[in-house]
Amino acid sequence: MPDMKRAHSRRLAGLALLESLIALAILASALMGILLVQLRTLADTESALRRTQALRLIDDLAERIQSNPGGFARLGDYRVDWRTVVAAPMDCEAQWCDPAQLAVWDLANWKATVARTLPRGDAAVFDMPDIAAAQTRRVLGVMVGWHAGDGDTFELAVPGAACPAGLVCHFGHVQP
Repeated sequence: MPDMKRAHSRRLAGLALLESLIALAILASALMGILLVQLRTLADTESALRRTQALRLIDDLAERIQSNPGGFARLGDYRVDWRTVVAAPMDCEAQWCDPAQLAVWDLANWKATVARTLPRGDAAVFDMPDIAAAQTRRVLGVMVGWHAGDGDTFELAVPGAACPAGLVCHFGHVQP
């Protein structure tokens, strides 16, 4: 009789160990799922932050153009392509600049701000080709791009510009 109790006790111990292992596997799976949801949330939060920063940079350019006394009359001076470094010949904070010099100075500072604010940040400012040349209201397209470390890619192309490979872009426009 004692041998039967021992055998029954061993079977129960083995069953308890198996139940514990199954419970541990279920718990590990649930924790892994929670971790994946948390990582996706962090990636989405970073993407939203970058898009908000890009939108603010586009607004910053619009304010720079608006504060230039001849800004909207000189929209062509604000055009710039991807990977173009703009060098301002003079410091318009330290001395008076005419509207053309101020446009170059604004653009140089704005491109530097884009590069500092966003990872591998770059931008292009271009004429919107679907706007008739005879119109008195002119519009500039602005595309701001950055490198997304999580592999986020978003192909964006609008008339007049396309997002370079390897960047995620946000598009906006500036008009008087």
